[in-house]
Amino acid sequence: MKAEPRKPRARERRWRIWGLVSVFSLILLVFSFWLRGAASAVYAYQDTVDGVHLPPVDAIVCLAGGRGRISAAGDLWVRYRELALGAKSLPQPVLYFSGLGPQSTLKSLQTQLRTGVSNLLSSGDVILETESTNTEENALWLLKLARERRWRSVLLVTSSYHMRRARYIFEQMMERQRESEGQVLRFETLSVFQEPFDSQEWSHDLHGIRVTLQEYLKWLYYSRFWTPS
Repeated sequence: MKAEPRKPRARERRWRIWGLVSVFSLILLVFSFWLRGAASAVYAYQDTVDGVHLPPVDAIVCLAGGRGRISAAGDLWVRYRELALGAKSLPQPVLYFSGLGPQSTLKSLQTQLRTGVSNLLSSGDVILETESTNTEENALWLLKLARERRWRSVLLVTSSYHMRRARYIFEQMMERQRESEGQVLRFETLSVFQEPFDSQEWSHDLHGIRVTLQEYLKWLYYSRFWTPS
């Protein structure tokens, strides 16, 4: 007997492969659109400070943990210093670093600042907060000190991917303090832009995608489910 032709089976396998490829491609396309929507939610934030016109604040609050944040906060402090020493009546804010870790000192911090900045800083210009381990604790410790020192406004400095969630957490916790203790603190913001963490570069490598996705999931949790304790 002659063997049955195998072409129909081969054709069927090819159709199955093409079907799987099509489904996989569709899943990737849908995920890509979803991820871009997630990134828009993370990066679609407008700072209150443009980097040129500086508002009077009691402290520059740097949320440590991201590349470039400490250096940017130091440069910003120098700009305030130059304005305070000039003809303009802008007060010199203190430089407050939040979440540095228990082993941090002013000496170790200065290695992350430009030489021209570290040479100008003295211990009286800097506050090192070494207890907090996340954004919520950053806010808790800052509000405690702000209440003790009667601060009225601060300038938050953190990475662009972190700023929207950070300000939301700080303002929600401050609102709880206002209701219970009458504390009022205004938050200005200035984001630190670093590759690949901005609205254009985040998708260029896996690290940028991973961090953006993690931040979006955190934003969903804090914006929809979290309430300040």
